Amino acid sequence: MRRIMPRLALLLLGGLLSGAAGAQPSGDVVARRGDIQLSVNDLKDALRYADPAQRDQLLNNPTALAEFVRERLLRQALLNEARSAAWDQKIDVQARIADARDTILVQTWLASRVPNDPNFPSDADVNAAYEANKARFAVPKQYRVAQIAILVPANAAKEVDDEARRKATDIKAQVTKPKADFADIAKKNSQDKGSADKGGDLGWVREDQIVPAVRDTVRGMSENAISEPIRSAEAWHVIKLLGSKPPSFLPVEQVRETLVNALRQARSQQITKAYLDEMLKKEPPQINEVGLGARIAAPK
Repeated sequence: MRRIMPRLALLLLGGLLSGAAGAQPSGDVVARRGDIQLSVNDLKDALRYADPAQRDQLLNNPTALAEFVRERLLRQALLNEARSAAWDQKIDVQARIADARDTILVQTWLASRVPNDPNFPSDADVNAAYEANKARFAVPKQYRVAQIAILVPANAAKEVDDEARRKATDIKAQVTKPKADFADIAKKNSQDKGSADKGGDLGWVREDQIVPAVRDTVRGMSENAISEPIRSAEAWHVIKLLGSKPPSFLPVEQVRETLVNALRQARSQQITKAYLDEMLKKEPPQINEVGLGARIAAPK
């Protein structure tokens, strides 16, 4: 639940400001929870005014879209509960709804004051931002490793751990024999099903993503070397180093979208600040600060 709550908060806000609960969906029903149903048209309406980047991400990621739908169902269930309890009739809740509505009105109005410039940023702007922030795009050293894993939990009894280590030691002897095929032995013996079918190949892995016990060993290995059995929290591992890549930087083409979005956001903030500064310059607020806090805190 913790993972979805930030987005859920935004969805709840949208629900409080929009249509009636329990309305019958139109179009093909694609999700339901009890009496609550969501149709294709309902979801299209929900995404119509969403941030374009978020909308594209959802439409191109089935897992994220399914989570979005689950959250919409949960939001509607909560709205139904709240309205059944006349929660939306409470004075303080109505005041907060009105404040939220005004906030959205102000935010969208300010956003409309930022002119749309499809030519910003230029390639020169993007390249300059890339050079200025290049450290953020550093990629640590990478290793391509294959493993044969004998699974054993960290809290296993000593005899269980000893037996797993014995198996790993026997496997190490097998894979270091002349003409031994590490991949074939991994397919037959590794208990890590995710890599066993690939001959133990884990692909390219960043140095900082390798568990410490294995990372410390891999750092000192030469290409095609095979390690002694290594104990991690979950298994005994026999590792083969298939290759390595030195530290590098993500190319500018790969991070262009991130840079473009950051530059446009910064430009939007600058224009918004200038707009507000001009408002204050034309007609500065007049505030009677004497005892202001005490006067507001005093009962009516």
